[in-house]
Amino acid sequence: MSAGDSVTMGERLGRIWPSLVALLGTVGVVLVLLFVFGDNTGDTPDDDLGDIVVGGGDDTSTDGAEEGEGGPTDQPTDTPNDGGDEGDEDAGDDTSEEPSTEVTTAPPELRSPVGIANQTSVADLELRARERLEAGGWEVAATSGFNGNVPETTVYYPPGMEESARALSRQFPEISRVEPTFEGINQSRLVIILVDDYADVDG
Repeated sequence: MSAGDSVTMGERLGRIWPSLVALLGTVGVVLVLLFVFGDNTGDTPDDDLGDIVVGGGDDTSTDGAEEGEGGPTDQPTDTPNDGGDEGDEDAGDDTSEEPSTEVTTAPPELRSPVGIANQTSVADLELRARERLEAGGWEVAATSGFNGNVPETTVYYPPGMEESARALSRQFPEISRVEPTFEGINQSRLVIILVDDYADVDG
């Protein structure tokens, strides 16, 4: 190989080298972008949880105003009667007029599917509640945990399903609170949120 040929090859390499460096830099940037903004399919929510609790809702915003107007957590305003004959007569009347404890089974047309969410720390409480409801003829579509501030065990109903919610509450008196649904839970069916008062009954 002549000296002239060697110089020519060196010049060619000198011209090609910047292009190779630029190409390698471009490939490196593409790899970094793929790593950072790549496939994100692993972040989908759990199906059962999403079926009941859409956004980890907090019941404080809806129930707080209701409780301030005389909700279930308000302190009673009645004062007990002082002693005397009148009090004795009232006591006698109370014993003769005890409320009926008979459970009213909801008619089949009102037994719509429900979801059950467990706000307590009691493991599997929602599963035991599911067994109770199913034994009573209700379909439980989904169960889940729940992180919120619901004050007592409540059945929430979407528009048009209040009658069904009240029928459920009559059949299961331990679910005594009936309220309209709120943002953050399933908006298409009844949703029962279990609180510590239900755990006391279940235990």
